[in-house]
Amino acid sequence: MEIIRVREKIYQHFNAPSVALGNFDGVHLGHQAIVRRTVETAHAKGRDAVVYTFDPHPRLVLHSASDIPRITTPRERADLLEYLSVDVMILAEFTREFAKQTPEEFVENVLVEELGARNIFIGENYRFGKGRAGTPNTLKKMAPEMGFTVHIVPPVMMGGQVVSSSRTRDHLIRGEIREANVLLGREFTIEGRVIHGHHRGKKLGVPTANIKPELKLHPPEGVYAVYCRVRDLIYRGVMNIGYKPTFQDRRVSSEVHILDFNEEIYGEIIRVYLVDRLRPELKFDSIEELKAQIGKDIERGKEILTDSPKMP
Repeated sequence: MEIIRVREKIYQHFNAPSVALGNFDGVHLGHQAIVRRTVETAHAKGRDAVVYTFDPHPRLVLHSASDIPRITTPRERADLLEYLSVDVMILAEFTREFAKQTPEEFVENVLVEELGARNIFIGENYRFGKGRAGTPNTLKKMAPEMGFTVHIVPPVMMGGQVVSSSRTRDHLIRGEIREANVLLGREFTIEGRVIHGHHRGKKLGVPTANIKPELKLHPPEGVYAVYCRVRDLIYRGVMNIGYKPTFQDRRVSSEVHILDFNEEIYGEIIRVYLVDRLRPELKFDSIEELKAQIGKDIERGKEILTDSPKMP
Protein backbone atom coordinates (compact mmCIF):
# COMPACT_ATOMS: atom_id res chain seq x y z
CA MET A 1 0.00 0.00 0.00
CA GLU A 2 1.25 3.45 -0.90
CA ILE A 3 1.10 6.15 1.79
CA ILE A 4 0.92 9.75 0.62
CA ARG A 5 1.38 12.61 3.08
CA VAL A 6 -0.15 15.83 1.80
CA ARG A 7 0.62 19.34 3.03
CA GLU A 8 -1.17 21.45 0.42
CA LYS A 9 -2.24 19.61 -2.71
CA ILE A 10 -2.27 16.10 -4.15
CA TYR A 11 -0.29 16.02 -7.38
CA GLN A 12 -0.44 12.29 -8.06
CA HIS A 13 -2.83 11.18 -10.79
CA PHE A 14 -5.48 8.56 -10.04
CA ASN A 15 -7.63 6.70 -12.54
CA ALA A 16 -11.23 7.23 -11.35
CA PRO A 17 -10.60 5.72 -7.91
CA SER A 18 -13.04 4.66 -5.22
CA VAL A 19 -12.42 6.80 -2.14
CA ALA A 20 -13.32 6.15 1.50
CA LEU A 21 -13.59 9.25 3.67
CA GLY A 22 -13.22 9.29 7.46
CA ASN A 23 -10.81 9.33 10.37
CA PHE A 24 -10.73 5.53 10.77
CA ASP A 25 -9.17 5.57 14.25
CA GLY A 26 -9.26 1.98 15.42
CA VAL A 27 -10.32 0.56 12.05
CA HIS A 28 -13.20 -1.07 13.92
CA LEU A 29 -15.96 -3.18 12.32
CA GLY A 30 -17.84 -0.08 11.15
CA HIS A 31 -14.75 1.27 9.46
CA GLN A 32 -14.00 -2.13 7.97
CA ALA A 33 -17.45 -2.21 6.37
CA ILE A 34 -16.76 1.10 4.62
CA VAL A 35 -13.27 0.09 3.55
CA ARG A 36 -14.31 -3.33 2.24
CA ARG A 37 -17.07 -1.78 0.11
CA THR A 38 -14.54 0.70 -1.26
CA VAL A 39 -12.02 -2.01 -2.11
CA GLU A 40 -14.60 -4.31 -3.72
CA THR A 41 -15.96 -1.56 -5.96
CA ALA A 42 -12.52 -0.31 -7.01
CA HIS A 43 -10.95 -3.68 -7.69
CA ALA A 44 -13.97 -4.95 -9.61
CA LYS A 45 -13.15 -2.25 -12.18
CA GLY A 46 -9.38 -2.54 -11.94
CA ARG A 47 -9.02 0.81 -10.19
CA ASP A 48 -7.41 2.06 -7.01
CA ALA A 49 -9.06 1.88 -3.59
CA VAL A 50 -8.10 5.04 -1.72
CA VAL A 51 -8.58 5.99 1.94
CA TYR A 52 -8.49 9.76 2.51
CA THR A 53 -8.02 10.85 6.09
CA PHE A 54 -6.45 13.59 8.18
CA ASP A 55 -3.45 13.92 10.45
CA PRO A 56 -3.61 15.42 13.02
CA HIS A 57 -7.22 14.81 14.05
CA PRO A 58 -9.35 17.89 13.17
CA ARG A 59 -10.53 18.29 16.77
CA LEU A 60 -6.95 18.76 17.95
CA VAL A 61 -6.59 21.69 15.57
CA LEU A 62 -10.01 23.32 15.79
CA HIS A 63 -10.68 22.94 19.49
CA SER A 64 -7.10 23.12 20.80
CA ALA A 65 -7.66 19.84 22.63
CA SER A 66 -4.55 18.63 24.44
CA ASP A 67 -5.01 15.16 23.01
CA ILE A 68 -7.57 12.63 21.89
CA PRO A 69 -6.52 9.16 23.01
CA ARG A 70 -5.97 7.29 19.77
CA ILE A 71 -6.95 3.65 19.45
CA THR A 72 -4.36 3.10 16.73
CA THR A 73 -1.06 4.75 15.93
CA PRO A 74 -0.57 5.91 12.31
CA ARG A 75 1.56 2.81 11.66
CA GLU A 76 -1.04 0.42 13.09
CA ARG A 77 -3.80 2.10 11.10
CA ALA A 78 -1.75 1.81 7.92
CA ASP A 79 -1.01 -1.89 8.57
CA LEU A 80 -4.71 -2.62 9.09
CA LEU A 81 -5.76 -0.76 5.94
CA GLU A 82 -3.11 -2.57 3.94
CA TYR A 83 -4.42 -5.88 5.32
CA LEU A 84 -7.85 -4.86 4.01
CA SER A 85 -6.29 -4.45 0.53
CA VAL A 86 -6.38 -0.65 0.34
CA ASP A 87 -4.08 0.57 -2.43
CA VAL A 88 -3.42 4.13 -1.31
CA MET A 89 -3.71 5.86 2.07
CA ILE A 90 -3.70 9.66 1.92
CA LEU A 91 -2.81 11.48 5.14
CA ALA A 92 -3.77 15.11 4.57
CA GLU A 93 -2.36 17.63 7.01
CA PHE A 94 -5.31 19.31 8.73
CA THR A 95 -4.75 23.01 9.37
CA ARG A 96 -6.96 25.97 10.28
CA GLU A 97 -6.54 27.22 6.71
CA PHE A 98 -7.74 23.90 5.31
CA ALA A 99 -10.71 24.01 7.69
CA LYS A 100 -11.89 27.26 6.10
CA GLN A 101 -12.98 25.42 2.95
CA THR A 102 -16.73 25.17 2.52
CA PRO A 103 -18.12 21.68 1.91
CA GLU A 104 -18.55 22.57 -1.77
CA GLU A 105 -14.94 23.75 -2.05
CA PHE A 106 -13.67 20.55 -0.44
CA VAL A 107 -15.65 18.46 -2.91
CA GLU A 108 -14.52 20.46 -5.93
CA ASN A 109 -10.88 21.00 -4.91
CA VAL A 110 -10.01 17.69 -3.27
CA LEU A 111 -12.45 14.97 -4.28
CA VAL A 112 -12.96 16.00 -7.90
CA GLU A 113 -9.93 18.04 -9.03
CA GLU A 114 -7.17 16.33 -7.04
CA LEU A 115 -8.46 12.78 -6.62
CA GLY A 116 -10.80 12.42 -9.58
CA ALA A 117 -13.03 10.27 -7.37
CA ARG A 118 -15.61 8.17 -9.19
CA ASN A 119 -17.13 6.42 -6.17
CA ILE A 120 -17.17 7.90 -2.66
CA PHE A 121 -17.85 5.80 0.44
CA ILE A 122 -18.83 7.32 3.79
CA GLY A 123 -20.64 6.49 6.99
CA GLU A 124 -24.05 7.95 7.85
CA ASN A 125 -22.56 10.46 10.30
CA TYR A 126 -19.76 11.76 8.08
CA ARG A 127 -19.30 15.54 8.31
CA PHE A 128 -16.87 17.76 6.42
CA GLY A 129 -16.08 21.33 5.43
CA LYS A 130 -16.21 24.59 7.35
CA GLY A 131 -18.21 24.22 10.55
CA ARG A 132 -18.81 20.55 9.70
CA ALA A 133 -21.63 21.80 7.50
CA GLY A 134 -21.18 19.11 4.87
CA THR A 135 -23.31 15.98 5.22
CA PRO A 136 -23.97 12.86 3.16
CA ASN A 137 -26.86 14.77 1.55
CA THR A 138 -24.43 17.50 0.47
CA LEU A 139 -22.39 14.90 -1.40
CA LYS A 140 -25.49 13.30 -2.93
CA LYS A 141 -26.74 16.66 -4.24
CA MET A 142 -23.39 17.46 -5.84
CA ALA A 143 -22.77 13.97 -7.21
CA PRO A 144 -24.62 14.19 -10.59
CA GLU A 145 -22.95 17.43 -11.61
CA MET A 146 -19.50 16.40 -10.36
CA GLY A 147 -19.55 12.94 -11.91
CA PHE A 148 -19.23 10.69 -8.89
CA THR A 149 -21.50 8.27 -7.04
CA VAL A 150 -22.00 8.42 -3.27
CA HIS A 151 -22.33 5.23 -1.25
CA ILE A 152 -23.58 5.71 2.31
CA VAL A 153 -22.59 2.61 4.29
CA PRO A 154 -24.99 1.85 7.17
CA PRO A 155 -23.46 1.51 10.64
CA VAL A 156 -22.55 -1.87 12.08
CA MET A 157 -24.67 -2.70 15.11
CA MET A 158 -23.47 -4.74 18.08
CA GLY A 159 -25.57 -5.35 21.18
CA GLY A 160 -28.23 -2.96 19.92
CA GLN A 161 -25.75 -0.07 19.63
CA VAL A 162 -23.66 1.41 16.83
CA VAL A 163 -20.04 0.29 16.67
CA SER A 164 -18.00 3.47 17.01
CA SER A 165 -14.55 4.70 17.98
CA SER A 166 -15.92 6.43 21.10
CA ARG A 167 -17.67 3.27 22.26
CA THR A 168 -14.52 1.24 21.67
CA ARG A 169 -12.43 3.83 23.47
CA ASP A 170 -14.74 3.74 26.50
CA HIS A 171 -14.38 -0.05 26.80
CA LEU A 172 -10.58 0.21 26.60
CA ILE A 173 -10.39 2.94 29.23
CA ARG A 174 -12.38 0.70 31.59
CA GLY A 175 -10.14 -2.27 30.87
CA GLU A 176 -12.93 -4.17 29.10
CA ILE A 177 -10.62 -5.71 26.54
CA ARG A 178 -12.86 -8.51 25.34
CA GLU A 179 -15.73 -6.08 24.73
CA ALA A 180 -13.45 -3.66 22.87
CA ASN A 181 -12.01 -6.47 20.75
CA VAL A 182 -15.51 -7.52 19.67
CA LEU A 183 -16.09 -4.02 18.29
CA LEU A 184 -12.66 -3.91 16.69
CA GLY A 185 -13.06 -7.32 15.07
CA ARG A 186 -9.49 -8.00 16.22
CA GLU A 187 -7.25 -7.62 19.26
CA PHE A 188 -6.29 -4.19 20.56
CA THR A 189 -2.54 -3.76 20.15
CA ILE A 190 0.32 -2.01 21.89
CA GLU A 191 3.56 -1.58 19.95
CA GLY A 192 6.90 -0.37 21.22
CA ARG A 193 10.64 -0.71 21.41
CA VAL A 194 12.14 -3.07 24.00
CA ILE A 195 14.22 -1.11 26.51
CA HIS A 196 16.19 -1.92 29.66
CA GLY A 197 14.22 -1.94 32.91
CA HIS A 198 15.04 -3.02 36.46
CA HIS A 199 15.59 -6.67 35.39
CA ARG A 200 13.40 -7.80 38.28
CA GLY A 201 11.53 -10.32 36.13
CA LYS A 202 14.69 -12.27 35.39
CA LYS A 203 15.52 -12.42 39.10
CA LEU A 204 12.00 -13.74 39.76
CA GLY A 205 12.43 -16.44 37.13
CA VAL A 206 10.02 -14.77 34.68
CA PRO A 207 12.09 -12.49 32.40
CA THR A 208 10.12 -9.68 30.79
CA ALA A 209 10.47 -7.40 27.79
CA ASN A 210 10.07 -3.81 28.99
CA ILE A 211 8.35 -1.87 26.21
CA LYS A 212 8.44 1.85 25.52
CA PRO A 213 5.04 2.09 23.82
CA GLU A 214 4.15 4.51 21.06
CA LEU A 215 1.81 7.33 22.00
CA LYS A 216 -1.79 6.14 22.04
CA LEU A 217 -4.57 5.10 24.41
CA HIS A 218 -3.54 2.56 27.02
CA PRO A 219 -5.90 0.43 29.10
CA PRO A 220 -5.80 0.69 32.91
CA GLU A 221 -3.22 -0.90 35.18
CA GLY A 222 -3.47 -4.65 35.38
CA VAL A 223 -2.32 -8.00 34.05
CA TYR A 224 -3.35 -9.10 30.56
CA ALA A 225 -3.25 -12.29 28.50
CA VAL A 226 -1.55 -11.38 25.22
CA TYR A 227 0.00 -12.54 22.00
CA CYS A 228 3.35 -11.04 20.95
CA ARG A 229 4.73 -10.56 17.48
CA VAL A 230 8.53 -10.78 17.61
CA ARG A 231 10.49 -10.91 14.35
CA ASP A 232 7.29 -11.89 12.49
CA LEU A 233 6.67 -14.86 14.80
CA ILE A 234 3.73 -15.07 17.23
CA TYR A 235 4.20 -16.08 20.87
CA ARG A 236 1.87 -16.26 23.86
CA GLY A 237 2.52 -14.02 26.84
CA VAL A 238 1.33 -12.24 29.96
CA MET A 239 1.65 -8.47 30.21
CA ASN A 240 1.70 -6.14 33.21
CA ILE A 241 0.78 -2.49 32.80
CA GLY A 242 1.24 -0.33 35.87
CA TYR A 243 3.41 0.93 38.70
CA LYS A 244 4.34 -2.44 40.24
CA PRO A 245 3.14 -1.40 43.73
CA THR A 246 5.02 -4.25 45.40
CA PHE A 247 8.23 -2.41 44.42
CA GLN A 248 6.71 1.09 44.81
CA ASP A 249 7.74 2.26 41.35
CA ARG A 250 6.82 5.83 40.48
CA ARG A 251 6.51 5.45 36.71
CA VAL A 252 4.07 3.31 34.80
CA SER A 253 5.66 0.54 32.76
CA SER A 254 4.53 -2.02 30.20
CA GLU A 255 6.27 -5.38 30.58
CA VAL A 256 5.48 -8.65 28.88
CA HIS A 257 6.65 -12.14 29.80
CA ILE A 258 6.86 -14.03 26.49
CA LEU A 259 6.22 -17.74 26.90
CA ASP A 260 8.69 -20.23 25.45
CA PHE A 261 11.03 -17.44 24.40
CA ASN A 262 14.60 -16.74 25.53
CA GLU A 263 16.30 -14.43 23.04
CA GLU A 264 17.96 -11.02 23.24
CA ILE A 265 15.58 -8.42 21.77
CA TYR A 266 16.69 -5.11 23.32
CA GLY A 267 16.19 -2.27 20.85
CA GLU A 268 13.72 -4.22 18.72
CA ILE A 269 10.09 -3.23 18.14
CA ILE A 270 7.47 -5.77 19.13
CA ARG A 271 3.68 -5.71 18.87
CA VAL A 272 1.49 -6.99 21.70
CA TYR A 273 -2.12 -8.11 21.12
CA LEU A 274 -4.28 -7.82 24.24
CA VAL A 275 -6.80 -10.65 24.53
CA ASP A 276 -8.21 -10.34 28.05
CA ARG A 277 -7.60 -8.59 31.36
CA LEU A 278 -6.74 -11.21 33.96
CA ARG A 279 -6.83 -9.00 37.03
CA PRO A 280 -6.11 -5.48 38.32
CA GLU A 281 -2.63 -4.62 39.52
CA LEU A 282 -2.10 -5.69 43.17
CA LYS A 283 0.38 -5.03 45.94
CA PHE A 284 1.80 -8.15 47.59
CA ASP A 285 3.26 -8.46 51.07
CA SER A 286 6.20 -10.53 49.91
CA ILE A 287 8.16 -11.52 46.83
CA GLU A 288 7.04 -15.12 47.32
CA GLU A 289 3.37 -14.08 47.15
CA LEU A 290 4.10 -12.12 43.96
CA LYS A 291 5.90 -15.10 42.37
CA ALA A 292 2.98 -17.41 43.24
CA GLN A 293 0.49 -15.01 41.65
CA ILE A 294 2.62 -14.62 38.53
CA GLY A 295 2.57 -18.41 38.18
CA LYS A 296 -1.23 -18.37 38.40
CA ASP A 297 -1.41 -15.55 35.83
CA ILE A 298 0.72 -17.52 33.39
CA GLU A 299 -1.39 -20.65 33.75
CA ARG A 300 -4.59 -18.63 33.27
CA GLY A 301 -3.07 -16.98 30.21
CA LYS A 302 -2.26 -20.36 28.69
CA GLU A 303 -5.90 -21.40 29.12
CA ILE A 304 -7.12 -18.29 27.28
CA LEU A 305 -4.52 -18.09 24.51
CA THR A 306 -5.54 -20.98 22.30
CA ASP A 307 -5.61 -19.31 18.89
CA SER A 308 -3.66 -16.49 17.20
CA PRO A 309 -4.21 -12.79 16.43
CA LYS A 310 -7.00 -12.03 13.95
CA MET A 311 -5.14 -9.27 12.10
CA PRO A 312 -1.53 -8.08 11.72
